[in-house]
Amino acid sequence: MNKKMKRILTITTLIGTAMYAFNKYTDYVSGLKCLTLEDNENYYDWRNGTIFYQKKGSGKPILLIHEWSQIIDQLSKTNTVYAIDLLGCGKSDKPLSSYVNYLYVELLNDFINDVIKEKTDIIVTGESFSFTVMAARMNKDIINKITAIHPTDITYNVQSPTTSREFIKRLIELPILGTFIYNYLTNKQHLQKEFTEKYYYNASKIPQKLIDTYYESAHLQKSNGKYLYASILGKYTNINIIHALKVIDQPIHFIVTESFGKEIEKYKEYNDQIKIDYLSDAGYLPQLEIPNKILSLLE
Repeated sequence: MNKKMKRILTITTLIGTAMYAFNKYTDYVSGLKCLTLEDNENYYDWRNGTIFYQKKGSGKPILLIHEWSQIIDQLSKTNTVYAIDLLGCGKSDKPLSSYVNYLYVELLNDFINDVIKEKTDIIVTGESFSFTVMAARMNKDIINKITAIHPTDITYNVQSPTTSREFIKRLIELPILGTFIYNYLTNKQHLQKEFTEKYYYNASKIPQKLIDTYYESAHLQKSNGKYLYASILGKYTNINIIHALKVIDQPIHFIVTESFGKEIEKYKEYNDQIKIDYLSDAGYLPQLEIPNKILSLLE
């Protein structure tokens, strides 16, 4: 082996070792505060993995899909509230596999049938709206009203995997390098930036504990959340919901900031019964920033 090859091998080994050490450090420090421990923990043994959920209150059921910590207690005063961590997220299992939209359609249908066991309202954020619509299309007898905060742009949903997207997905799925990239993109500094520039309108309202909790949640189970993250970047979780929008008869309610108006109005071209409420002075997660306003709109 010549000197040039030895040098390349040495440098590669050092870089790989450094990335491995960073990954191990992230695993350790992300869980030090134990912020994701809950007093009310339930688990659903689904065929594709164990699903974490909370259940509170009594009355007509409501299923919450991702980040509703600021309103769940208030909703539970009048309803039975289920808050679920999707497969690949939070404290649910994070299988080392590809994640597609239909996987979550199945999860939603099975969870309602096996756990809730009656027709339910569903409240979601962002990309979760697409598979909720598809679930409602498949089984209209289990889903009542659908409320979505900032559903993804309808043109985004029709985007499909490309060669470049497939490369990015495969890169992030790599054992050491991919985990390093994921850990870097989900470190506290990047999360702080996301909350400041996107999730909240008023940065002074952002609780540090919330960012710490997101950080811990992103790195549970040795950062295996990267597999869902990779599938999202690869557009594997996308699906064209236009036909489903045209044929479902469940009421749909959107809550969005005014800046999303033009994109959201496109949905009404396919379902003119959609109700839209607009917010001002709020970010992408108004249920965290202005929970009382969201509660009043949900009522």
